[in-house]
Amino acid sequence: MPVPPDPDASASAHLSDRLQAVTEALAAASRQDDVLAVVLTSARDALGATAGSVLLLDPPGQSLTLISAQERSRELSRLGQAGPLDVHGPVRDALEKREALFFEDQRALGQRYPRWPHAQGSQPQEPHAQEAQSQLPGAAVATAVLPLLLGDHPLGALTVDFQEPHHFTDPEIRFLRSLTAQCAVALDRAQLRQELEARVEARTAELEGERAALDAFVAYKEAVGAESDVRVLAGQAIRVVQAGLQHVSAAYYELEGGWWKARVWSEDVAPDVAAEIQAGVPEDAPDFSSAARSQTAVFADGWNADANDLPSTGTYGAVALLPLTVNGETRSLFAVGTQDARIWSDREKALVRAVTRGLGITLERTEITRQLQARNAELDARTQALEAFARLTQDLATHGDPHEFVRRAQEVTLSLLPPGYALYYEQDGAHWRNRVQVGSVGNDDLQAFIDAGPPVGHTPSVDVPWTTGQAYYQDDYARGSDTPPEIVQHVNTVASLPVFRHGAVVGVLIAVLFDGRQWTPTDRVTLDTVVRSLGLALERAEQAGELRRRTEQLERSNAELEQFAYVASHDLQAPIRAVTSFAGIMERRYGSLLDERGQLYLRQIVTSGEHMKQLVDDLLTFSRVHTEPHEVLPVDSAAVFDRVAQRLQVDAPDAQVTRAALPTVRADALQLDQLLQNLISNGLKYRRPDVTSHVRVSAERDGPVWRFAVADNGIGIEPQYFGRIFEIFQRLHVRETYEGTGIGLAVCKKIVEQHGGQLWLDSTPGEGSTFYFTLPDAG
Repeated sequence: MPVPPDPDASASAHLSDRLQAVTEALAAASRQDDVLAVVLTSARDALGATAGSVLLLDPPGQSLTLISAQERSRELSRLGQAGPLDVHGPVRDALEKREALFFEDQRALGQRYPRWPHAQGSQPQEPHAQEAQSQLPGAAVATAVLPLLLGDHPLGALTVDFQEPHHFTDPEIRFLRSLTAQCAVALDRAQLRQELEARVEARTAELEGERAALDAFVAYKEAVGAESDVRVLAGQAIRVVQAGLQHVSAAYYELEGGWWKARVWSEDVAPDVAAEIQAGVPEDAPDFSSAARSQTAVFADGWNADANDLPSTGTYGAVALLPLTVNGETRSLFAVGTQDARIWSDREKALVRAVTRGLGITLERTEITRQLQARNAELDARTQALEAFARLTQDLATHGDPHEFVRRAQEVTLSLLPPGYALYYEQDGAHWRNRVQVGSVGNDDLQAFIDAGPPVGHTPSVDVPWTTGQAYYQDDYARGSDTPPEIVQHVNTVASLPVFRHGAVVGVLIAVLFDGRQWTPTDRVTLDTVVRSLGLALERAEQAGELRRRTEQLERSNAELEQFAYVASHDLQAPIRAVTSFAGIMERRYGSLLDERGQLYLRQIVTSGEHMKQLVDDLLTFSRVHTEPHEVLPVDSAAVFDRVAQRLQVDAPDAQVTRAALPTVRADALQLDQLLQNLISNGLKYRRPDVTSHVRVSAERDGPVWRFAVADNGIGIEPQYFGRIFEIFQRLHVRETYEGTGIGLAVCKKIVEQHGGQLWLDSTPGEGSTFYFTLPDAG
């Protein structure tokens, strides 16, 4: 017996096929409307429903919005209406519980939500009224409400309505649940796609705006080139803006006396508007003030002409005001307006900003160039003044009269200015005395007034710089303020500058010009440089005079000391010779009559007399280095060395005295002989016991001089005594150990310094010493 077909299995297969078709259709759906059309059509057709709707939560999740609905009857189900989510009803329960709700007839819905019609905006009704309403044509009888969930996140709800009671089978329930799940995923995908497309579209518009702005910026930079005139630059900016935005007008404003005044504007500006913006806009006009204070662009959508005191611009819908800053200060504004719209687009803003940025950079560059030119002019003026003053004062280095320096400063000042004259006042009690004057004052009475001495406290041109220590510049000389006005009618411009010496004002230098002149920064730098140089010259002259006086005193003192040493040593020779001679006679004739102690005393007299004689001879040699004239000529130092070595070899036959090749130098031959003899004999005398003395002399070229080295292998010298040994009468050893007077190295130092050279040493105790000295080359 054949098995009858299972209606549930057949329906399930049918719904499965439907679901497969829905899956394929949703895969191809890219927009929200397409997704909802597929879902609602499939739900209604598969189940034979009367109507269907999708409601989505708004972003805050507080209310439902009807997004899409499909119906066959003339009236939509009450459950598919939008409204606040806080109203208790089937959709709210489905979303809160995250589960589908199925109502197979009107009675089931009424029992679950007895006050639902009131919740939909009607008044409470009696049961018979509810029943009557349920019989209205097209009213829903059975309903399914399914939440749209993406994971655990609610998106909204799907409702399916039937005009007849409907039993929801398991295959239908599974179908609806699968359908809502696929609907949620497809809606999310469509929303993401839509957001991505919106972002791409916005970014594309942004890039187009940036590209337009960049093109405008480049176009402006190319248009201005090396132009430096501000108004020409502003005109170029206006033309570039209009090339990119044909519907706009533009103007360039500068601040003057509390008013923003238009200096340049586009040709399309109406005559009445041009007249008004040229007359000026108050500095405190709201949008103008905001742009200037904040130093940021103000894009005024819905331009308020009256509020900004520009009634003639009432036809403009939107205006932009962009500040132009130089050195951090808003000095001008670039204004753009349009009559075609009341809102600025991003592209328009970007283009206007780009051109204004280009104009601002160019203005900064122009200002920097102007400042550099001004500084260069000031530096040139300062250099010119310094060079002129240096040329005029180079022959006054030893001049003792400070007023001669003032005269030279006045000459420099007048050489750099138009015709006029210069004065130099110093205070003399209650009057100003003109100590130095260059140029004619052009009026005999004025000259007599100056010579008489203007009164202190009643002569501003002198009083002000003297008391304040600051320069006083008068572009328009106040006639009558210093002198009777009738004698200075030919004077127009005056500059008065204090002259300092050691920080105190010592005088006032005044430059007077016959012609009118505005004292420029360059003029001020020039005069300031001259006066500062004058002050330094006066200080140097004072120092030079003091140094010269001290030098003269030292020279006199040294000359007197050297003369005294020469006379004293010369006059001492006769009594010393007498003492030693008579002591020798006594020893020879009467020595046998003396006891041993007497003979010892007599020998000590002879020995001390001989030492005193040597000391006097060395002192004479020391004084003769300065007192006796010497002739500097080319001298063969090798020949001088050979003569010295031959003499010394007699007293020290075992010693080795050698040399390298020695040069021809400019020197006094006798003093060079004395120098080499003292240094070589010094090396032979201070020898180490049981070591053969060896002294070697060599020389090396060192620029324009020859550096000699006298090296020995003696006992050496401790470093702390390197300076002391060149002082007269300084000895490092007792006379009983090494003979000597302590004058030899002092003589060497004087001889070398007489020849413009230097003398020094290097020594290692126990190994030897090397004395170095320099002499000029014979060439």
